Amino acid sequence: SMLEVAATPAAFRKYLRSHQDFDGTVKALRKRFKFLGESGAYYFLYVVGEQVPDYEAWCESRGVTPMTMR
Repeated sequence: SMLEVAATPAAFRKYLRSHQDFDGTVKALRKRFKFLGESGAYYFLYVVGEQVPDYEAWCESRGVTPMTMR
């Protein structure tokens, strides 16, 4: 279960890295956490230090306009 995975940071990191690639990880997260959208999954993985695609390239591949920070 997810509670078991979350019991230790190392187990959670292992879970995140158990998927083939970024898209596989996002798909698994979105399946497990129904409220999580693609952008939310991207930012979550970025914040926890997982490798994510370049932001502008990721936005372009999904047809969205990149947000800019001011």
